[in-house]
Amino acid sequence: MMGREGSLVTVNGQVNPNLLIDKGGLLRLRILNASPARFYRLSLENHPFYLIATDQGAIAEPVELQELLLALGERAEVLVRGERETGQYRLLNLPYNRGGTMMGDGLGNMNGMGMMGGDRMMNRTQAQSQVLATLSYKDSVSSLPLPQKLIPIEVLPEPKTVRRIEMSMAMGSGMRMDFMFNEQVFDPQRVDTEVQLDTVEDWEIVNIDPDRMDHPFHLHINPFQVISRNGQPEPYRAWKDTVLVRGGETVRIRIPFRDFVGKTVYHCHILDHEDLGMMGTLQISS
Repeated sequence: MMGREGSLVTVNGQVNPNLLIDKGGLLRLRILNASPARFYRLSLENHPFYLIATDQGAIAEPVELQELLLALGERAEVLVRGERETGQYRLLNLPYNRGGTMMGDGLGNMNGMGMMGGDRMMNRTQAQSQVLATLSYKDSVSSLPLPQKLIPIEVLPEPKTVRRIEMSMAMGSGMRMDFMFNEQVFDPQRVDTEVQLDTVEDWEIVNIDPDRMDHPFHLHINPFQVISRNGQPEPYRAWKDTVLVRGGETVRIRIPFRDFVGKTVYHCHILDHEDLGMMGTLQISS
């Protein structure tokens, strides 16, 4: 149901590797959520993150974050300042409630799922923090300042076309679940959306999943900007190709179609949801 998560989490193929930083220096981390179903709510003990880039490149100026949430396929680049006492600090994956009720994982399997209060089902929430890596101080260097300006992000024009794409799920044949866009499972012979090259469109991605389960939406080829969530504007502009759409949430993205004539796809980035139908075909015409 929620996608399959393994029991072992690694960073660059290692369990709890050691990351080194100079006292007074800066450490740049380029982070990819490469898991097929696991979310990462990252926190570094006693250190903020300074976000400098997202999926498709740099943002206009650093954004200070106490936590960094990465859904499947999302990328981020952050700076860490070596401004604490020499020692060791844990990079943690904090508990995160992904929404959804627990009815099994679609494979006749209840691993990692809990119950509460009689027959009331419990949301899929990682119950405790996990240590992903350890940050260790080494040498001292002259203090390095944070950059103040990065790369400007263009303001896209207001589009003439606005599309609505609904994410949902329902019981399919043979006791399996179907995950859908606009009430249709993926059909490679069908074109779901047609757009024109050199145009800009807004897409409203609406998560109407009855179990209010989080879904990361991914678009191939052309990056986009997230404009708003439930009508509230995003705090900063950034180029993205994957965006988390929480249960009950409407996320508006603005897409300039500047590249590629032909067919491509958009899909949920939880591997099992994509395989069970939550994918659509996009035709880009000249």
